[in-house]
Amino acid sequence: MQVEEVIRVSSKGQIVLPKRIRQKFGIEPGKRLLVATNEGNILLRKLEDFSLEEISERTSRAVEEEKIDVSTLVDEAIAWARKEQRRST
Repeated sequence: MQVEEVIRVSSKGQIVLPKRIRQKFGIEPGKRLLVATNEGNILLRKLEDFSLEEISERTSRAVEEEKIDVSTLVDEAIAWARKEQRRST
């Protein structure tokens, strides 16, 4: 992992990605970032805009390779979407 910059967290829990980083990764206003945690680390990842066809292909491939129970996956996705909807209202 490469350290790019040190930033501060505001009293509202917000951070500002430095302009150089936004330019380097093509992060424009309105773009979404994935926030993940791993062994005490917080990771940000740029979400790409995929077509429904690309999402379907990637999902199908992952289901086959990882032997994922699609019913459970759908139930978890619905629960997540409902939780997000409640948080945004």
